[in-house]
Amino acid sequence: MAVTKPMDFLRERAERTLTDTTARLGEAQQAHTLAAKQLGQLEQFELEYQQQLRATVSGKGIPVAELLNRQSFIDSLGNVVKQQAGHVAKCRDRVDETLLTWRGDKKRLNAFETLQSRANRVQEIKENKLEQKLMDEFAQRACMGRKIL
Repeated sequence: MAVTKPMDFLRERAERTLTDTTARLGEAQQAHTLAAKQLGQLEQFELEYQQQLRATVSGKGIPVAELLNRQSFIDSLGNVVKQQAGHVAKCRDRVDETLLTWRGDKKRLNAFETLQSRANRVQEIKENKLEQKLMDEFAQRACMGRKIL
């Protein structure tokens, strides 16, 4: 599609930018959702493993070496949960940043559309005035033609 006016070009460019930003926002939101889901699963797994260890220790007891191994595993799992929580926070920040960009792009597009709409209205008014002027001249000539006859 050939763009004939600079305002059309700017509006289309802003529209493309908004479309790209919308896609990036969707990707960021999906990444955040996935990371949050994984964090929830890790936290649930950690909780279940801790409960299982408590039940085993309070029920029949376990050797010290096994207790230390399980406790070490739970500590490692806790570190993974912390890392995942950090990843979720980074994903949330990316969503927030992309959302701010999207809002700016949307405002820019709205501004171009408003300017284009105003320009179209001004052009329409000019065309209507010109048409009215031509019609008045035509009517005046027609009226003068009748007076001559």
